[in-house]
Amino acid sequence: MKNLKEIVFAVLAVILVVLIIKGERIDRTAVSSVKITGVVENPIGDTVKFHGPDSTYITNLDTVTGIFSIEFDWDSAAFLSFFHGVESTKMYAKPNDVIQLSINTEEFDETVQYTGSRESSFLAWKYMYDEENDWPDIYKLPYESLDSVFEAEFGLVLNRLERFKKFSPEFYEAFIAEHNESIEYSKNRHKALSALPKAGEDPFDFTFSDRDGNDVSLSDFVGSVVYVDVWATWCGPCVYEVPFLIEIEEEYEGQNITFLGVSVDTDAEVWMNFIDEKGMRGVHVNTGSWKTQMMDDYAINGIPRFMIFDTEGKVVNLNAPRPSSEKIRPILDGLLSEK
Repeated sequence: MKNLKEIVFAVLAVILVVLIIKGERIDRTAVSSVKITGVVENPIGDTVKFHGPDSTYITNLDTVTGIFSIEFDWDSAAFLSFFHGVESTKMYAKPNDVIQLSINTEEFDETVQYTGSRESSFLAWKYMYDEENDWPDIYKLPYESLDSVFEAEFGLVLNRLERFKKFSPEFYEAFIAEHNESIEYSKNRHKALSALPKAGEDPFDFTFSDRDGNDVSLSDFVGSVVYVDVWATWCGPCVYEVPFLIEIEEEYEGQNITFLGVSVDTDAEVWMNFIDEKGMRGVHVNTGSWKTQMMDDYAINGIPRFMIFDTEGKVVNLNAPRPSSEKIRPILDGLLSEK
């Protein structure tokens, strides 16, 4: 009897293992994925990556053949970006897509080709369409003309998009949503830039605390030329400008010019330590946040941003040359020589 029980338990154990394995296989096959293979001509590294809404997927490529292959879970249709080196291009993938792409790093977007993703091919075409057409700078046009400009610029794009309405409705809706957001952003940006004070006009004043907790305002420095640097310690381009800024500060030491650094760092200790470590000069204040009235007033959507004000406190340039530019010294010299 004992042997019979052992045999039964053994058989049940085997059946259980089989069921578990079978269940795992069923679960695995139920998971949607996307597979992307491709060839990178003239590769500049040994990896490619794909950045989706929530995750980044990286795989190696053969630096001799340029061939790569990757498969990852993908349970909903969405945009993603293909990266190789410092370049990137936009794609779109649906669950269970099998996509092949080829690209030449020497021209990149101009050479990208897709098989298995009509949506990605459309995005590649749109990029080239935008590149090849000489569209006007909308921020230099009257606000009232924007709708007609957008209609002319995007008319063909939206017409070609119509074909996706039936066979890829998710892509159609996603593209339209993103398109409308872009239009809305451009209109709001146009309003913000139009509201900026012009050269010779009074600026928007602002007040922030220095490292000792004292309030410092832009208007405090009326009577001297003011060179404002809106920056952050986590901003690579901002940090790049620091040695050039220090050089200019030393060069103009003792002259009637104030160098005002406005940091948007949220960590005051990191900000103060950075200033000390780099030996930065001038006056420094910290906003404690990106979202401040000053950032809205001056329509700042990227840093570093440099601004110049004259001795009367009037606007000279709200998008001034950076310290690394050869154009900055002649501007400062000209303002300092004015009587």
